[in-house]
Amino acid sequence: MYCDGIHTTEMKFLKSKILQMEKSMTIQDDRIRYLEKKEVLQDRKIENLKEEIYRLRPDMKSVKRSMNSMMKILMKNRRRMVIDYPPNLRSDSSKHNSIVQREVGIEESMTNLMRQASQIIAFYAYLNNDVKSPGIHQTLVFDNVITNEGKWYNKFSGTFSAPIDGLYVFSCSIIMDGPHQYASFEIVKNAEIVGTFFVDPEYDQGYKYSSLTLVVDIRQTDTVFVRIGSSYAEVGNVLSRSYARSSFTGWKLN
Repeated sequence: MYCDGIHTTEMKFLKSKILQMEKSMTIQDDRIRYLEKKEVLQDRKIENLKEEIYRLRPDMKSVKRSMNSMMKILMKNRRRMVIDYPPNLRSDSSKHNSIVQREVGIEESMTNLMRQASQIIAFYAYLNNDVKSPGIHQTLVFDNVITNEGKWYNKFSGTFSAPIDGLYVFSCSIIMDGPHQYASFEIVKNAEIVGTFFVDPEYDQGYKYSSLTLVVDIRQTDTVFVRIGSSYAEVGNVLSRSYARSSFTGWKLN
């Protein structure tokens, strides 16, 4: 009987160890799956960044060509001014200063023109897929970018970062499906709410959308994005389909 008791105790101990090992293996399997999923997402982000770099190359070449053309025009105008300047007036300091001022004015105008040409800022993006049951203050990431002049909108974070000061226009349209769904939405500058709107298809049999357009004074490095509001507890999904898109757009007023 004593031996049987020892045998039974050992069997229970072994079973306990086996259960612990199985539990540990399950945890390890979950970790492996999580790491594999994370690796896939990182690879996808790397590929997206490569695509962005590839798309930027033609833009950079175009900007360089434009700058070279402008510089050639500027140098041509400067040479023409020297040729047209009468020799007998070169000793006249007042007229010489006038010519120099005209030359500086042309150069400043060309510089401003180059600066304006390089500061066309506009973006338009929409959601590729529905956002299922988002939470309060969750940022909506409009990940399908159609227009992104200046590349200041980030499709991975859903944020626009202003490169220069100025007045900017922002507009957002959101679609939800009724009935019994509703949510408030906020357009946010840094941590400041600059605009709010509400979508309420709760008692409608079908889709309903709302939109908001506003003009905001933006400073360099300010960020603007759209998030779920806290005015109401959000219920339902943000929709984006081929026939109706939830979208976010903005541009600088020149």
